[in-house]
This record gives sequence, C-alpha cells and structure tokens, in this order.
Amino acid sequence: MAIMDERTAFGDSFDCDLEASTALLTNQIDLGAAGEDPGNGQVVYMNVAVTETFTDGGDSATLQLRVASDAAAAIHATTSTGHLLTAPMLKALLVAGNTFSFALPVSGLEYERYLGVQAIIATAGFDAGMIDVWLSLDPMGWKAIPDATN
Repeated sequence: MAIMDERTAFGDSFDCDLEASTALLTNQIDLGAAGEDPGNGQVVYMNVAVTETFTDGGDSATLQLRVASDAAAAIHATTSTGHLLTAPMLKALLVAGNTFSFALPVSGLEYERYLGVQAIIATAGFDAGMIDVWLSLDPMGWKAIPDATN
C-alpha cells in the first residue's frame, strides 16, 4: 500500500453524498510558488481509496476526479489549470476497499501555487460514498519484495 502523508492528503473520508456538481476536496497543497514541480522530477501519483461504498438510487451517477492548480487555495472549477482528469466512474467501481492510482503528468502545463482535487459528480447525485485522496511517489498496489538469493 502507498504511504499516506497527512500533508499530501486532499480528502480523508471525503463525503461524496452530493448532487450533480463540482466540489473541492477539503485540503489543498501550497507548492510555495507558481512553476514548482510537485514531484521534483519524479512521477507523483494521486491515490484514491474508497472508504464507503457509493450508492445512487439507480440514477447512474458518475464521479470524476480533477487535479488542478490555481493562484488561490479556493481552486476554481473553470479558471484553474487542469493537470489530470480521471474517466467517469460508476458506483460499480466505487466499492469500499477498492483503490486506484493515477499518475500526474511530469511535463505539460505549469503548476500554479496551490494544488487541489475536485470531485465532479455528473448525471445525478450520489446517496452515499466516501473517498480518501492523497499524493504519493508510490502507486497503490506496489510492494517491496526481497531480491533473489543465490
């Protein structure tokens, strides 16, 4: 399992019991200045762990996560710089215990000072569902194994 650092956590059991909307997760990361590389040249992963199974009352609600940066900590839904957008996920994927890792691009659009994650809920709202979201240098599912011995 990837190591979860409190300073790189965007949401701890973030409640997605929301109607169709775009919601900013609880925490943002201050990179210190615009143009900073959050991984210092290394690939950084956005890790997601589903902590409560999602339900939607049969309405086919979807969840997308968008990693964005902005000049202000209140990451704006339309004027911020988008760095990663996940594919829409239906409740069938969003079952407690499921984990996902998404690699942030190493190059491309320059990061603004504040980094955050937005939950984009579309089609309809969810009736329940919670997620943990954080950054790590390790993707979920990676594990150390001993080297071969001769």
